[in-house]
Amino acid sequence: MTSSSSFPRWVLPLCLLVWVGVARGASDEADPFESFLRPGQPVAEGFAPWTDVSKARAGSPVSALARGRVVSVSAERDRVTLEHLFHENHELLRVRSEYAGLEAVALRVDALVTRGQVLGRVGRRSAPSVSLVRERRLSVEEARRFTSERARLPQPATEPVLVLISHAKHQLRLYERGVERARVEVGFGQGTGPKVERGDNRTPVGMYFIVNTHRGEFPGPYGAYYGGHWLKVNYPNPWDALRGVERGWLTQKTRERIAKAWEAREATEASTRLGSGIGFHGWKGEWTLEQTQGRLSWGCVVFHPRDIAALYARMPRGTMVVLF
Repeated sequence: MTSSSSFPRWVLPLCLLVWVGVARGASDEADPFESFLRPGQPVAEGFAPWTDVSKARAGSPVSALARGRVVSVSAERDRVTLEHLFHENHELLRVRSEYAGLEAVALRVDALVTRGQVLGRVGRRSAPSVSLVRERRLSVEEARRFTSERARLPQPATEPVLVLISHAKHQLRLYERGVERARVEVGFGQGTGPKVERGDNRTPVGMYFIVNTHRGEFPGPYGAYYGGHWLKVNYPNPWDALRGVERGWLTQKTRERIAKAWEAREATEASTRLGSGIGFHGWKGEWTLEQTQGRLSWGCVVFHPRDIAALYARMPRGTMVVLF
């Protein structure tokens, strides 16, 4: 109730041009839950290591860095561009990779490819080269780090239990292996905007995991506000910790410990300026959005009493939680 990774190899990729941004749906009115969970093409499960192929031999096979969709093929069949979607923290990101200097490209636009799938072979007319670009062109070391930090990526749609929460809609949806099982209204912290630090009474945005649960009575003057139920998530996560490092609130070593615990779906450090003690609970009585604007807690997600009672047992330890 109180406030408060590092990121958890194939045939030769040739000339690779990558752009990264937040993936957008066809319409701003698209359901944010469905847009996050089912974006219209399979999401990448991880990226193969970036490889310097400047001395690659002609005829060597060239493969896709990650699962994606073909968005263009040159008329000469020597260049192919793939679009990759992947989940990172609470966002669905879009990456484009361009492979040039190929020959024997047989792919068509809109074809789906898998990580490691051969796209073509090193051509004989131009020297192979590799570059990665996000907002700017990455150095060799940055390119290697980009792919190594994303060698394994989350797959929310395949989670045994998944909880998605929209701040904007004041809504929580519970899924079991991608199938929606429940949809309820929720409230948030008294502070507006994403959580930044201890004591700001804000609810975070990000990907977390349930690490502790309790049902029953809670002692103390504020015990009634739990509504008899408590499910703690492992805030802060690695991206929260990165914010702490950038602001000088914690060391890189502390961030690494947080990232390791988060990846293991265990509790993360509770003593930093980022805060802790974020989770789900009920309330001491019934509440309405009209009366409260959904601004109730010191940073936790607040359920209606009937809903937390019904869903508590369906959200076990280890459940993935994404707040956006």
